[in-house]
Amino acid sequence: IGGAREYFLKKEGYRTIEDLRRHPRFGPESTRFLETINSNRNEVINWIGRWFPKSHPLMLCASGLWKKEDFIILDIETMGFFSRPIILLGVAQVSANYISTHQYFLQNIKEEVAALRGFLSHINKNNVFLTFNGRTFDIPYIEERLAYYRMKGELGNPHFDMLHFSRRAWKKELPNCRLTTLEKYLFGIEREDDVPSALVPEFYETYLRSKNIGPLIPIIEHNQQDLITLANIFSRLHKEWQ
Repeated sequence: IGGAREYFLKKEGYRTIEDLRRHPRFGPESTRFLETINSNRNEVINWIGRWFPKSHPLMLCASGLWKKEDFIILDIETMGFFSRPIILLGVAQVSANYISTHQYFLQNIKEEVAALRGFLSHINKNNVFLTFNGRTFDIPYIEERLAYYRMKGELGNPHFDMLHFSRRAWKKELPNCRLTTLEKYLFGIEREDDVPSALVPEFYETYLRSKNIGPLIPIIEHNQQDLITLANIFSRLHKEWQ
């Protein structure tokens, strides 16, 4: 329904989707949509995706169909590009009024299978992913590592990627939409002694050679801060697009 038709429908008294159920033309489709909302949340995402880009505010609005406890906030640190091990899987979940974080860190490369199992223990069919560039990076990377070890894991859950929403909301206002830039301009946070993602492999290799845990601390803190910032961006977008 375009803007002009919406205007005339409202003048005729059709102000909500529930109202449209009485409309001779749009009634059947409105009824199907409302039934879908009540019975199949994933299909609502697919329906919106057929008409709008994944960064559209309606897509973010659809996240309200899930309880806050259903969200899996995800961020990984790796040894480089695809086909290299994941060295840290960070998962955050909202419970009551606080965020709990779980970080599965590899003390050595042989622990990757155990870390992947730990991550999968958080996932069920009702979950929804919240990431930053996770559609392109985190989820495909995890799927590749699962396939490498011939492990089963279904990661086709609905997915809200904050990178795309952030670009839509702030790309004209900010120098770029990197996570640390969003932190600085939106929340006044400037990380001290943060390790850039590009240096994570070097820090980890230093740890493997020396067995000194010093280089690990910045990696773990970096990952945890990423998770918290993701939750803050999600909340901020909801407030701005209400």
